Amino acid sequence: MAIDPGVRRIVVGVDGSAESVAALRWACREARLRAAEVHAVLALESVCHQVASYAAPAPRQSSGSWGAAREVLRRSVSEAASLYPSVRVRTEITEGLAARVLLDHAREADMLVLGRAAHGPDPYRGAGPVIRVCLRAAPCPVVIIGPADAAAPGHEGDHVPESWQRTQSYLTAAR
Repeated sequence: MAIDPGVRRIVVGVDGSAESVAALRWACREARLRAAEVHAVLALESVCHQVASYAAPAPRQSSGSWGAAREVLRRSVSEAASLYPSVRVRTEITEGLAARVLLDHAREADMLVLGRAAHGPDPYRGAGPVIRVCLRAAPCPVVIIGPADAAAPGHEGDHVPESWQRTQSYLTAAR
């Protein structure tokens, strides 16, 4: 893949979840503001990555998983990019462990955007292993879009928390 060094890039991890689509929407809006392109990446973990390193993996047909991955990526991108038609969104499916794939793509990126799913009744539970690895090792800023951001479809474009908006309106009135 040839990368144009003069173009700003925002890499987004996509897995088809509502949170990853929210992250993709956020990245598209940010790309529009920064005159950047979005690179939506789906990591396809093969059976080799799902067993212990010393175990021999069982053979499997991978054509179905690649087809499903293409469909997940297509649906996610079409949903998010339709809101920002002027933003260029490139897609890529890469085989490998999600954290490694995302970090490899983040090397040439200005920003990495990930969605964080809520697990169980506590929406403030810590981030999963992929997010933790990316936060520790990414060579660029990492933005995490949480479940509250994904659940509020009317606010997916807001960059300013509601509490700050009140402060901003107060400052505007004070001028």
